[in-house]
Amino acid sequence: MTGTGWVAVTTHGTPVLLDVARMPTFADGQSAVCWSSGLQVGVNRTMKMGALIGRGSGEAMQLAFRGQGFVLVQASEGAPVVQASH
Repeated sequence: MTGTGWVAVTTHGTPVLLDVARMPTFADGQSAVCWSSGLQVGVNRTMKMGALIGRGSGEAMQLAFRGQGFVLVQASEGAPVVQASH
């Protein structure tokens, strides 16, 4: 965002500020809230054998950040959605 004014940023749980300048940083797309405009952002795809047998983290794609700046991530992706029972 550019310009003047105010922006409100909200998260589920206490956010964590990650310093990308130290090393390439990876975050789940649903956990990344905002990041510095000067960062290079890409997609990191991972495929591990554990994912095939149900032991993976379920995060086959992550956002990859490189450069000088920060990424703000939320600790939770939100409350789980409960299926209604009839």
